Formats: sequence, C-alpha cells, structure tokens
Amino acid sequence: MKIAILDPDVSTVNILSELIDEMGQTPSPFTDKDMFLEAINPDIHSIAIISDDFTDVIEGTKQVYNNIEIIGIGKSDGDRSMQVGASHYLRKPFKAEEIRQVLGVLLDTSRNCKAEDDSQFIISDQSMKGIMKMVNKVAPTQAPVFIQGESGTGKEVIARYIHNNSKRRLGPYIGINLAAIPDTLLESELFGYEKGAFTGAYATRTGKFELADKGTILLDEITEINPGLQAKLLRVLQEKQIDRVGGKSPIKVDFRVIATTNRDIEKDIGEGRFRKDLFFRLNVIPIRVPPLCSRRDDILPLAGHFIRKVAKREGMGEKSLSREAKDALCTYSWPGNVRELENVMERAMILSDGDIIHLDEIMLDMASCNSSSMEVPGGTTIEEMEKRLIVSTLKGVSGNRTKAAALLGISIRTLRNKLNDYTKKGQFSDANLVKTSDKHAL
Repeated sequence: MKIAILDPDVSTVNILSELIDEMGQTPSPFTDKDMFLEAINPDIHSIAIISDDFTDVIEGTKQVYNNIEIIGIGKSDGDRSMQVGASHYLRKPFKAEEIRQVLGVLLDTSRNCKAEDDSQFIISDQSMKGIMKMVNKVAPTQAPVFIQGESGTGKEVIARYIHNNSKRRLGPYIGINLAAIPDTLLESELFGYEKGAFTGAYATRTGKFELADKGTILLDEITEINPGLQAKLLRVLQEKQIDRVGGKSPIKVDFRVIATTNRDIEKDIGEGRFRKDLFFRLNVIPIRVPPLCSRRDDILPLAGHFIRKVAKREGMGEKSLSREAKDALCTYSWPGNVRELENVMERAMILSDGDIIHLDEIMLDMASCNSSSMEVPGGTTIEEMEKRLIVSTLKGVSGNRTKAAALLGISIRTLRNKLNDYTKKGQFSDANLVKTSDKHAL
C-alpha cells in the first residue's frame, strides 16, 4: 500500500516523500488536487497526508473512501481539517519525528487489521490443510522458509501469514519482487547505498534488508537474480550483515527470510542458473503450494469468499451461483490459479444482473482452456480421445457421474456403459477417482 501526499508546496511534498521512503513505504506525491483526486484509490492508498489548503479534498476523500486514514497538515489550528475527516493534524513547521510517529501508529493499525484478514484462510482441500498445519508449526520459529508454486497460487499470502503469526509480527514486513527490478538497480535496492556512491546518489538510501530489521523480508521470485548477486545474498544470509553500495563498514541486520519461486528450481540448479549452496540456505522449511486445479474442493469455497469480499467492498448484495456455473468453475483448469478465480468472480459480481450468477456471466476462457488441455500426439484415435475426455471430466467433478454426464452431453446410462467397457479393457478404475456427494455448493 502507498501513502498519498497532497500539498501545494513542492519542497514539503519532497521532504514527506523522502521520510515515507525511509520508513520502507511508498509515497504518491501530488501538488495538484485534480491529479490527486484522479489517482486516490483505497486499494492502493492506506493513508493520505493532505494540506488544509484542500479541506474540500479531505472531506470528499473521507466521505467516499472512509477506510483511508487522513493526516491533515498546515499552519492553522487544525480544527477544520479534523471536523471534515482528518484523524490527525500536524501544524507546520513540524519535526520529522512527529510525522514518523503518526505514520507509525497508523501503519501498525493497518498491519494489525491485515493480520486479522490474512488469518482467515479458505481451505477445504486436504492437501492444503496439511500445508497450513505445517505453516502454523513453522510461523513462530525463526527458520527460513522457501515457498514454491505456480503464479497465482497464494505464495505471497502464505508468506504474509507466516510473518503475522510469528514473534516478529510487530516488526516490519518488507517484500521485494526480484523479477520486477533491473539487475543494475537490484543490489542498491536490496542493500542500499551511501551518498556519492555513484552518479545520481545524492543522498544515502536504506536498502530492503535494513528496512526489514527486527522483521521479515520476502524475496519474491528469488530465481530471477543473477549469479553474481546470488553470491552476495548468500553472504548476507550467512553473516546477517549487509554492505551498502559505497559503504565503508558492514551493518548488522536482524531479519527472517522467506523466499518464493514459480520456477523449477531443481532444474535451474542442475543447469547452473542457481547456486546450490544458496538454495540449501533458503530451503530450511520447504513448502510446495499445489495449483488450484489440483485442489478442486477449494474452488467453490473460494468463489463464495470472493463474492462476499466484492459485495462488502462495493456495498452490493451477495449473489449465489447457479448449478451450471458451479459445475463450470469446478471443471475449468484454472491456469491463473486463485488469482484468476478472484478476477473471474469480481467480474461476474459486477456484470451479472439479479441475485444469481449464471454460466454465461462468469465468462471463463473455456476455448483456450480446452484447446491446451486437449493437445494430443498425432495418430491418436477418436476412441482414445473420447476416453481421455470422459476420464478428465470425471476427475474434474471428483467422480460424480451425474455431473460428468451432464457436462459431456450424454445420458448417465451411456456414460456407465462406456466406463464398464474401459474397465473390462483395464483402461479405467473407480479407485483413481475421488467420489463425493454433492459437496460443491456454496
């Protein structure tokens, strides 16, 4: 989350931006109120610092986005700013420590609320229940954690949950997406730099590891960093101290590390792209998050959670899913995993009419899904293709033959006859399917 700033004085905006950056947060600076109003977003900004030159903006922002905390600043007594929505007011000229203290209080409150939100995992699948059992054992310890899984499976959610349930939960949680930062900037982002270390280094910058002192650092997509930086990172993990770029002496840092990747790291190690010793240092507690298509019992509970989430956020009534919509959600392959499911349910909630979300309103990309999942080698017979489709559909509905027959467009009798034929030929067994009653219901 970012902290928005609106003040007509450029120097004030710049000073506040530097203070916010030093605290490990991201500033969104503005001197123009129209640009501020166009950009302000509760999904992006948790706090806004607004000059009392713009009391109308304070009032409007609080009315529309009640969950954004507002700090008023200016040369008045602050009464007007507090009346229209500011929760705090700082009179100019204020000291840097004053703004740090106020921001610290508001960020702690936001962090505690986030901890409560992240503690509510939506899990029905047995494999995920086993993973969360291990996570709850690991969270209170200091052990490094290495989380592997496809994009969108919830690796970052688990990382934040570990921090929020650890002994470091009152400390900072600093995440950095290593794939999103160019190699030339990554070292200074991680370890910081001293003033004058290179052209453009006009002030000392604190790196992510220092910002994570007494807390947790998430190294997201760890396999994206180059071998040279991997060696420096290994030294930091071993010695718990960093060297700023251009620094003269090492700085001790107390942190817990959590790393994630969506790649096959064993393959990267085998091909020399990732250091084996660094992997061993990170992989003390390994966690593999399965894709959503492998934990289908989670699909409908998660869909219900996202429906309630959107309804609460948008002030809408909750909606239910039709039987056909539920069946489609349960048989879809979900290449984008939980993130894709959340996007699909948000879109369906916003675009659907009435209290029920129908099949045509969830707008799954079934064509691309089916084309990718049905790729077969040349020479495959029609009979073999038919068998693969039937077995795949049965697996998608956890062995429920009634649902499978409806999705395939054949009678239950026809499906039963085909399965009996496959069984006689040794090509099919009910033991390979997980039978359920109709538990796919919200």
